Amino acid sequence: MDGSKSDEDLWALVVTAEQQVARARADFFQNAGSRRAVLSAALRGSAWDRGAALSFLEDLPSDVPTLLDQLVDISLSTGSALAARKAIAARDPQVTRSEVRRLVEEQLPTADADDWRRLAELHLHLNDRVALRGMAARAEGSGDPEIREVGQDILDWLSDDS
Repeated sequence: MDGSKSDEDLWALVVTAEQQVARARADFFQNAGSRRAVLSAALRGSAWDRGAALSFLEDLPSDVPTLLDQLVDISLSTGSALAARKAIAARDPQVTRSEVRRLVEEQLPTADADDWRRLAELHLHLNDRVALRGMAARAEGSGDPEIREVGQDILDWLSDDS
């Protein structure tokens, strides 16, 4: 640690950096000619690119609907699942709900139990009880005991929430 800076000086640097990020996001949002293409590439890029794009989309979610397919895919990843869920949730659910449901339904036939759990967590984060009930019913008929367990967990979440 640099002993010449006080705690307050170090904190002031953090605040200044946050202000610079906010200005850069606003500039990108207002002036980028191909914002969605850049964000899409960033979501496929390095962990830093992906993290910056997810954070940007959480703060300024107008591009979320056009990037939902990528965001749902990212919601399956261990390291970025929560950030992807937050970005999706930042957009009005009336705009995204049906498309999220469709994208999740497309994933389920080939999803393992971990993916089922993450997809259920996405619906839970979005407070989509209808989709959760549908997943629970579908999981109940699965030949995979781990997927049936996810279905039971979903029912537990729903009963805890009532």
